[in-house]
Amino acid sequence: MGAAGLAATGGLLAACSPKAGGGGASGKLKISSYGGNFEQAMSEHVYPVFEKATGIQVESISQPSGLQFLLQLIEANKAGLAPMDLCISTMIDVGRGRKADLWHIRDPKPLTNLGNLPAQYVAQTDKGIDGVGALGWFLAFVVNPDLVKPIPDSWTALWAAGNKDAWGLNGGAGLLYEITAKTYFGGTEILDTEDGILKVLGKIAELKPNTKLWWDSEGTMQTALENGEVKGGVYFADVAATLKANGTPLQIVFPKEGAVIDFGCWCQPKSSKKIAEADAFINFMCTPEAQELIARKVNAPPLIKKELLNLTPEEFAKVSSNVAPIDVNYKARGLHLDFMATRFNQMVSS
Repeated sequence: MGAAGLAATGGLLAACSPKAGGGGASGKLKISSYGGNFEQAMSEHVYPVFEKATGIQVESISQPSGLQFLLQLIEANKAGLAPMDLCISTMIDVGRGRKADLWHIRDPKPLTNLGNLPAQYVAQTDKGIDGVGALGWFLAFVVNPDLVKPIPDSWTALWAAGNKDAWGLNGGAGLLYEITAKTYFGGTEILDTEDGILKVLGKIAELKPNTKLWWDSEGTMQTALENGEVKGGVYFADVAATLKANGTPLQIVFPKEGAVIDFGCWCQPKSSKKIAEADAFINFMCTPEAQELIARKVNAPPLIKKELLNLTPEEFAKVSSNVAPIDVNYKARGLHLDFMATRFNQMVSS
């Protein structure tokens, strides 16, 4: 992870103090985040700065990914139980939780730093804000430089002849849809209709001879990269950076078409009563200082506007790219997610 020092500046202390960030905040806050390297980095490098700035103690809880976690949280919320005060939810799960009346609607007034986030990273309903961008993650092209030469600069290399059984690619309703749509169909808008989805899927089907592994679990792909089962493929840039730092031969490529950026939101179950404390934490996470910690210590791309950040070009390049990213088509996924997953799985098994 990044070597830059951990420092709480005077500006950060003022920005996320209970008075500035959510009046009346005190005590403790249970925060769940994705387990493994991510939760460890947040616990070691981010939460302590917040605690020092506010006096609010964070209890870190490991959060699994996947729909089962959300369903369990919905049931707990209906029973009036709050397993945590804040969790990270993908935009798909923000929408699912919204339909189940799961999320607290935030008053934006205590969130004095909210304007640092581009509007696309704030989840809005007709009732108000129910999710605020936590952090992003890129799906990039990763390759073993000992096995793949020259290093590709385009997603089209996934389809290139001579790469039989080379790749590990994410399956199901994964973001390979967006990668293919942007690379071969001019953009992700084609995913708005089922006919368009099928056209994109036809192009994805051409990848079958070059694909050694269709992965759904991040850990499955990690193992395949570590033991050389695959020469590369589509993988999370932040996890790949950690693997590279630990000795796995990997080159992380942000292709000229863009890497795919997805992001999670801080969401609060209605059963949690720690409103002021959660406001203080979310407001803290929208500061440049907190987002710089995300880049340097968590190996994840910051979500706030780039001009607000004090990152060196090298630090920025480690976690992001100046090439415009491929955005996830959340509208299409909200409408057609089951169709996308079912047809994808049929394609793989046929």
